[in-house]
Amino acid sequence: MALRLIASDLDGTLFGANKVPAPRTVRAINSAVDAGITFAAVTGRSYFGGANRVVSTGASVHWFIGSNGGHRLNMTTKALEERLIFSAKELASIVTTIPEHLPGIGFGLEHGDGFTYDQAFYAALPEAFDGGKRADSAIWAPDDVGKIFATHPTMTNQDIVATATPLVPPGTHVSTSGGAFVEFTPAGADKGLALGRLCEQLRIRSDEVIAFGDNNNDLSMLQWAGHGVAMANATPDALAIADQVTTTNVDFGVARVIESLL
Repeated sequence: MALRLIASDLDGTLFGANKVPAPRTVRAINSAVDAGITFAAVTGRSYFGGANRVVSTGASVHWFIGSNGGHRLNMTTKALEERLIFSAKELASIVTTIPEHLPGIGFGLEHGDGFTYDQAFYAALPEAFDGGKRADSAIWAPDDVGKIFATHPTMTNQDIVATATPLVPPGTHVSTSGGAFVEFTPAGADKGLALGRLCEQLRIRSDEVIAFGDNNNDLSMLQWAGHGVAMANATPDALAIADQVTTTNVDFGVARVIESLL
């Protein structure tokens, strides 16, 4: 393939055990960029919590597509080029309808610059994704919402997905990314769709793209790319649709493939 763009998920994929790119991975990324290949991080993380992690060890990254495709940050200009949010009606529908079918479910909300959550979510997950206690002062603020998190004290993520999917507004994406919660994003906020929008802007075809992922929120991206690579630690669904399986994220799976291509 004539490779022009590399797209990679972060947690469980590009990130090693320390939740940053390992030195070997950074060298592989930068070698690809030096060869004229565009690199895009495509993740469930938000730009204000994830973008610096990608480049903290020296990786050269052109774009950060966050919130499962809900926003796109140009890492060169620092411009937030795209951000999709729920309408007030859509948000109200999700947080009122789903609890009728799943009593005890808790919700967290991603805003443009941080998070808020209800008491049920805080009680179930008092520690943040990267460790550390959530701020006691956090409040519920149902505006400017780009992503909704949902967790339940007894139900699995798969059960929540199965129950919630038929209940959400049309176009809403419901997925999991490996955390102890389910993620809802508005219409168009999907990794495959977001990567497609970026490539259309750059005039890059899908068959000129290789994508890496490990979880179910990566499925559309792995399918859209000309060559989809799943990590050895990926979910069964990701392994099933991938064109190739590499080693695990802690065994430099992304770096190994990039090195072989270069």
